Amino acid sequence: MDKLDFMNGQIRALLNFATAVIKSYPSPEILQHHFEQVARTDPTSPEGLSISEAYVDGIADIDRQLAVALEQVIQNAHRREANPD
Repeated sequence: MDKLDFMNGQIRALLNFATAVIKSYPSPEILQHHFEQVARTDPTSPEGLSISEAYVDGIADIDRQLAVALEQVIQNAHRREANPD
């Protein structure tokens, strides 16, 4: 269980970092385009092992979270452009 908790902590830290990068990236639309291309590729197996359904589900879950973060940043940027107060 400690190993799973450790890995969950690592994933959360990487998501936090990715979110910070997304928020500070000068062109979120370009970043979104590149991310969508990468997210569409087939998952690679870690160290040549077979890929489990849980592994693929985990990738899809993180991809979804990052896609939502990208979309939120883009929407916020469009709102700021529309209301430049």
